[in-house]
Amino acid sequence: MITTFVVLAVLAVGCGLLWLHSRAERRRIFARRLAAAAKVGLEPAPVEPWLVETAARSFGARGEAEHLVAGPHGVQETLVRAFDYTYDTTSTATAAKCHVITYELPVALPPIAVLRKNPLLPGQEFESEQFNKQFSVDCADSRYASAIINPQLMLWLVDDYRSLQWRIEGRLLIAWGVGYWTYPGLADVLYAFDGIVQRIPPFVLTDYGKPTTD
Repeated sequence: MITTFVVLAVLAVGCGLLWLHSRAERRRIFARRLAAAAKVGLEPAPVEPWLVETAARSFGARGEAEHLVAGPHGVQETLVRAFDYTYDTTSTATAAKCHVITYELPVALPPIAVLRKNPLLPGQEFESEQFNKQFSVDCADSRYASAIINPQLMLWLVDDYRSLQWRIEGRLLIAWGVGYWTYPGLADVLYAFDGIVQRIPPFVLTDYGKPTTD
């Protein structure tokens, strides 16, 4: 009996130490990514309710948004945001740890989503066979979709960003994924967003865009 009690006590202490170490390591990781983001002008900011709604639409589940950083990006000083998002997949499952990154556009555009290939999603076919094999595009307006997903953008996505999922929702260009955001991942997505915006023809902004509102 005494031996069993000692073993259980040792196990309990060990589990406690592991938990403390895990929590300390998590704090160090969060501190490092904040320091890296701060070097490029991104600082902690409050999570506004509409951002939670944006995340909920991205993952199809309501959850909690936290650890947001925001600030100007690039020569155009585009406002970007990155935050963690956690939600429960079921009542018994471990919470899914995810992230969302947003990038403000100069005008508000109609919705379009570029997703990893999903055979169950009836999508528009584009000029590039390779693009059609790798991506599904969800958009109500085929002419608008063709204007956004032009040959230059298709080639660039196929060559460099096969795994990136993104969408335009009004004034926002949005990416989302599993795992809490990291600075290298954030930098890569922002580079991708810069490339996407550079490859959207100017007439799209003129013909389909509406002035942004706060």
